[in-house]
Amino acid sequence: MTHHHDIGAGSGTRAGSARDAARVLETLRHDAVTALGGVLSGFWSTIEEQVRLAALARHDYMVAQEERMAVLDLSQRALELATRFRAAIEAEFDLWLADRPGPPGPDGLSLMSEGQLEVHLAAQQIIELMDHQFMHPLAALGDRLDALAQRLGIEGIHANPLRPEVPVRAFMRLFHADELPAGLRTLVFNQFDKRLPGILGEVYARANATLDAAGMGPAGVAPSSRSQSHSAPPAGRQRGGRGAETAWVPDGGVVEHAGSDAPAGSAGPDAPAGAPLSAELLDLLAAHGPPQADPATPRYRDLVRTQLHQWRARQAHAQIPEAGADGAGGQVLGMSQLLSVARMLQGDDPAPFARALVGDDRRRLGDVIRDELMRGLRELGVDTEQTPLSPEDDDAIDLVGILFQALFDANDLLQQARDVYGRLVVPYVKVALTDDSMFNQRAHPARRLLDAVTEACDGNAGETPQDRDLLDQTGRVVDRVVEEYESDQAVFALAAAELRERLDQQRRRAEVAERRAAESIHGRERLQQARRSVDDLVASRLADRPLTAAVAFFLDRHWRHHLTQTWLRNGPDSARHLAAISVGDAMVQVDFDAAHALGSAVADELLALQEPLAECYSSCGLDAAAARDAVARLIAALAMPDTPRSVHVPQAADIDDDAPDPALRLAGGHDGLSFDPTIAARMRQLRVGQWLRLVDDNGRESAARVAWISPITQRLLIVNRRGVRRMVVSPEELAALVGAGRAVVRAVDAPFDEAMKHVWQQLNAANDAPGEVATA
Repeated sequence: MTHHHDIGAGSGTRAGSARDAARVLETLRHDAVTALGGVLSGFWSTIEEQVRLAALARHDYMVAQEERMAVLDLSQRALELATRFRAAIEAEFDLWLADRPGPPGPDGLSLMSEGQLEVHLAAQQIIELMDHQFMHPLAALGDRLDALAQRLGIEGIHANPLRPEVPVRAFMRLFHADELPAGLRTLVFNQFDKRLPGILGEVYARANATLDAAGMGPAGVAPSSRSQSHSAPPAGRQRGGRGAETAWVPDGGVVEHAGSDAPAGSAGPDAPAGAPLSAELLDLLAAHGPPQADPATPRYRDLVRTQLHQWRARQAHAQIPEAGADGAGGQVLGMSQLLSVARMLQGDDPAPFARALVGDDRRRLGDVIRDELMRGLRELGVDTEQTPLSPEDDDAIDLVGILFQALFDANDLLQQARDVYGRLVVPYVKVALTDDSMFNQRAHPARRLLDAVTEACDGNAGETPQDRDLLDQTGRVVDRVVEEYESDQAVFALAAAELRERLDQQRRRAEVAERRAAESIHGRERLQQARRSVDDLVASRLADRPLTAAVAFFLDRHWRHHLTQTWLRNGPDSARHLAAISVGDAMVQVDFDAAHALGSAVADELLALQEPLAECYSSCGLDAAAARDAVARLIAALAMPDTPRSVHVPQAADIDDDAPDPALRLAGGHDGLSFDPTIAARMRQLRVGQWLRLVDDNGRESAARVAWISPITQRLLIVNRRGVRRMVVSPEELAALVGAGRAVVRAVDAPFDEAMKHVWQQLNAANDAPGEVATA
């Protein structure tokens, strides 16, 4: 096994015998199995009570009775289910110790019932949430388990036996999805989702403490060096075996789980534990910000305000007073006055802000906000010349303006989104004026709402009833925030939770749509592959060989169709497909014998071909009478040796290729595609779940994701945040888009995080540009 953090691995404090390491592993196994087994302690009695309460409110007696009988059966099997659950977790430790991968999962394109699909999606969602929630303890645990494997002398690829996928899959496999009524399925998985996070947190804390006490800490990952190591791929993503450290990975890494559609907004793999900002923003802060006592936790006040002051000074051609001199030059506007005006503007027409967002107003959004506030103050009789804004208030207004503009420019937001964003400007100015932690804390409720609003509006033109409903719901949520927000940020939290629930519902529908789209594309690709294979077979039998018209017609039409059917239904190497090929070869031989007047041989061969010919015609849709007529025409053509024969040209290939995506025309189209082979090779390394940024004609970016990769052609199905299909491209076509600057392969954070990176980059670019001052 290749280790990437072996600094100090040979020190005496980390030395230990294989026997000690085995005892540590046994302790880990025992503690984990015992703790995770507690998930099912009293589980079914809780479900029974929930079913009983649901039955009281339900008017459908048959459904309620079905659920009661099902949960009663599960309660009686509680001991068996708990034993199987624990055994599945122990089996993961056995696989880890034996250095073997887990058993392969079901074929991603196998048919599923509605119940199986619902269970699969519910389990996948829980795994994604747990992976994100416990990202940092899992990363530390992965490093420590690598050290334990080294002590035990295990080499190879090791899947963490305590990853969230293990208990979730173990629970999912305890019962067949179709044996649970739909309502009971929801109760069971909701209860499991409530219980698992608390227990997993305890398991990870205890496992990390146990390994750390045994001297198996994450070697070489000192907190002080974190900010200097972001350029290397994350350790958890490098465990691919020898030489993996030299393999290319996209900026931000590749996804670990082939079926995991990790939501945008997950923190980067290198983010320190408890980091309030995303990993990539930490990189930017570390690269451009002033020295900090603790670089892992940069603060908005300490970093962004300095850049804002420098940037504003360039705008005004004058130096703004230092941060410590707030209000030193005279009286500044009081916070209560400013909030009063903001409260008055909150219900006003948001058109000035919307026009600034789309560029109809050439002023910066921050200037528009400031001008509207000054206008309101003057209406209240305040002399704005004598009582200017304080530097802190200027900071908040400018940062909200740049933030909203960055959000609008970095996502595919259309007309309705412009109005939604315009209405939110003033409430977010009020938040920024009173609580600047919104810019620093990723869990801030106002931040979560803006993430949800952006995801709902990104690329949403309202083309389907579901999309229109989502836009309407977003508008209602925003209207409620505008009407109700005074100072209680719970308004944002409730609105964000409501909209996120609707987004989750749509995401589940989108996952089903993605699956069906993948199956459809896969089916077309198999048909195209079968047709190409059959075209070659037919062409080889007709090429340079004089045949009667009847035999040539049979080979080019009926035999072609029969070959295609057997290829698709039975496979190219199946006995049935090979038998179908032999029918065509036999007909070519019969025609040759007939041309040489070998009457007895022709008769014997036609008798032997009666049953295969009947099967061939049947697969083409001919009934018995039509099949007999077709055979009679063949016999009549072969009865006379002097029947005219000629070389026939096969019919044109009928390949149903997808129409090229509009974006590909800018990359050169299908005919003259220009791409870098090195980039194309990298595109073939992408996995399902990898995020991209797509750039349109106007330079506007939008988030996209690889939803499926064809096992036949390696084409990639690209969807947007909401699972709506954007394009289907080959690795070469995607390489052409990357080369033309129309696509960027990298991790995608939550919309707010992405906007914060744009804010930081914009401020640094403006401050680093010598002699340039942006126009107001």
